[in-house]
Amino acid sequence: MAKNPTPASGNLPGEMQVEPAPRTFSIAIAYSRTPLPMTRADQMTVVHLISFLSARGHDIDLYGLDIGEPMTEQQKQWLEQHCRTVHLKPHGLLRSALGALRGLLQGFPLQVGWFINSAQRADIRKGISDVDIGYSYYIRSAETMRDIYPAKPTFVAMQLSQSLNTRRMVAHYRNLKEKLLYAVESRLVRNYEVRVWSDFSRTVLIGEQDVAEIRGICQEKNLPEINNVFFGPHGTDISRFAPREEVTPDPCSMVFNGVLWTYTNVHAIAWFAAHVWPLVKQAEPRATLMIVGRDPRPEVIALGEMNGIIVTGEVENPADYISKAALCIDPVQAGAGMQNKMVEFMAMGKPIVATTVANEGIGAEPGAHVVLADEPEDMAKEILQLFAEPDRATAIGIAARKFVEENWTWEAHFLRLEAEMLTAIDELAVRNGAGTPDD
Repeated sequence: MAKNPTPASGNLPGEMQVEPAPRTFSIAIAYSRTPLPMTRADQMTVVHLISFLSARGHDIDLYGLDIGEPMTEQQKQWLEQHCRTVHLKPHGLLRSALGALRGLLQGFPLQVGWFINSAQRADIRKGISDVDIGYSYYIRSAETMRDIYPAKPTFVAMQLSQSLNTRRMVAHYRNLKEKLLYAVESRLVRNYEVRVWSDFSRTVLIGEQDVAEIRGICQEKNLPEINNVFFGPHGTDISRFAPREEVTPDPCSMVFNGVLWTYTNVHAIAWFAAHVWPLVKQAEPRATLMIVGRDPRPEVIALGEMNGIIVTGEVENPADYISKAALCIDPVQAGAGMQNKMVEFMAMGKPIVATTVANEGIGAEPGAHVVLADEPEDMAKEILQLFAEPDRATAIGIAARKFVEENWTWEAHFLRLEAEMLTAIDELAVRNGAGTPDD
């Protein structure tokens, strides 16, 4: 297994290729950790959002938590160059544990209580008067701005419904300790999500499934139904994840990429190895599977002992491994929101065999942009057919790349988010009798 590189060695994002905005605003962004060194998908999203807003000329006040992830001086300078102010409050393990306990007494989900930081919250309360809008990223940061609206427009970027996410985890996990943990968390987030949305101007979610889950719980509890949703999924770097015509894929090879301590990814690849891989390997002895990602759990490392499977651990650039694969797989069954790996696979022009759950936040057309299969026999059959029909596999990969270019760039998503922020600012101005900039 490859040795993990230093955590702080993550690349800095390039500048967004956007024109300066004709109208700018100032924004406070609350986040439950530091955006750099981008060792997590959510960090990548926040860094790209900062890059976009900075390139458009907006002023950014960042309020984050220092949970001990190392940053290089270059990364610190990047944040200081792109933000008007940077506020990072210490948030160690003891503080997190105490916050989770206090949160439980208030009925907060564990993931909310774990990241509650009174110093961060106080800083935001002090600085919110100096900005036009507030933006809390993820449900974990919701309490930092929960009671600010309607004095200021605020967005809570839930992204995915944790009610849907944890419900699926409870349904699929077999480890008793994890199952019990998520059973408790599922009850807590169901009570929290259906109430917290109403304390913000907008609730940012990825897809219809996330909205439907929250709306259904609202109906179940006889609460007002969520009505302030803005769809704001993540994008991808289509220059970094791009087809490599100079690379010839290895015949009958597959790749799975993701953070390999995440429960959803561990469950997905373990399920695939147990139920699909034997069928594929028996029918096609040349088949190989590369499992790529950082921090693999012991049960994932053990998969490397199976014939034809290699577990790499963290690599410098996952795109190097994706480019060598004949096709990619995403057998995720638990979880919600969107699968970043799906967009990255498609951006590289790769045919993908995935579950319905993996695609629900992406909206790729089955058969055209992606091949979907939920049962082991069906998934093995689709993989073997793509191995046997390289022209069809190539056509699907080309269509997938075009789909991403048209729908899944960072710039496209953030331009829509920026427009929605301006709308929220104008709505509040009209409500307060100040009119809008165009009046």
